[in-house]
Amino acid sequence: MLGCNRRCGVGKLSLHGVSPMSLRVGFTLIELLVVIAIIAILAAILFPVFSQARDKARQTSCLSNAKQVGLAVLQYTQDYDEKYPSNHWGIYLVLVQPYMRNWEMWRCPSYSGVYTVRICFWVNNASGCASIPVEPPPLGRVITGWLSNSDVMGGWDNWPPKPITRVQEPATTVMLAENDNWPPREGAINDPPTSLPWTGHMANSTCRWAWHAMFHTRWNVDPRHGSGRLGAHHMDGLNFIFADGHAKWQKQPPFDCAAWVPALDRGQMDIRNQTAIGAGCNPTNTSGGGSSAAGTWCGQN
Repeated sequence: MLGCNRRCGVGKLSLHGVSPMSLRVGFTLIELLVVIAIIAILAAILFPVFSQARDKARQTSCLSNAKQVGLAVLQYTQDYDEKYPSNHWGIYLVLVQPYMRNWEMWRCPSYSGVYTVRICFWVNNASGCASIPVEPPPLGRVITGWLSNSDVMGGWDNWPPKPITRVQEPATTVMLAENDNWPPREGAINDPPTSLPWTGHMANSTCRWAWHAMFHTRWNVDPRHGSGRLGAHHMDGLNFIFADGHAKWQKQPPFDCAAWVPALDRGQMDIRNQTAIGAGCNPTNTSGGGSSAAGTWCGQN
């Protein structure tokens, strides 16, 4: 207690018997540093968790859209002699739109690219059709996070669309997958109307080039290749739409090319096998157009 001491003089207080802790009014520097360190540790632990939760939510939203896209494609096949919509210059996006009526379903909440859907499909691939200016809707620049499997849907280089009867194992055959895209991604849609930006793929062909079924090296995810056309949009993985209409997220793409090419048997070709990748559609010609030997093989198989 505070009290007057005989030797302290009038007006002076004695601190005898008073605990030092009772006189403290703040934290020491060490205590403050400890608190700051604890907060930093908690932030380092929790922030990645929050980020993963957001990414998971976007992946779930994208997966929901994927199921609608898959059903729309299947509805299209029922109305058009059980043939898939052509993927020539991305025209399938326009062809199945009446069954969706929502352009946003093509857009991935995480990453999307800009592609210009051309009029070539309706003018029988006439010379110069790729330069005909078009504006949406429905043709022109579109934002999409998806690419179609050319070896299932058909239409590459204006070959006829393929029938669904070719697919013997629809539950394990990839119909569409999330695409590779690059900056400025959907921001490029704001470019001047005279420009034709291209920041995303809309088709791949593992029958022609097996590396198309790999992630592009810019994603830093395996299996990767400098010409890969898949994008790891969600948690280092991606969503797939299979030929029976169901959709699911996978950490890695199917390695066996039979999951991409109905004409191939299981175990015949692997997307990670560089020898098989070099073989492509035709071991003697993998760079020809639609009328070449390689193009004919790709178009008919």
